Amino acid sequence: MELYIIRHGEPDYTTDTLTPYGKLQAEALSKKLEKTGIDQIYTSPRGRAIQTAEPTCQKLGLPYTIE
Repeated sequence: MELYIIRHGEPDYTTDTLTPYGKLQAEALSKKLEKTGIDQIYTSPRGRAIQTAEPTCQKLGLPYTIE
């Protein structure tokens, strides 16, 4: 088993979202993780964390679980 711990992309803390650059980071991350064989994705309930996980979830066809 491998475990990847990933910090969210560049955030806008005032709105709890990702900045445009943070969204690009999340998309780049999804391309790297696509090749790893990940079969589960967990995220915190924070908007910035969910937005970081979403591109990978979409690419892999996986839901995320909020922890």
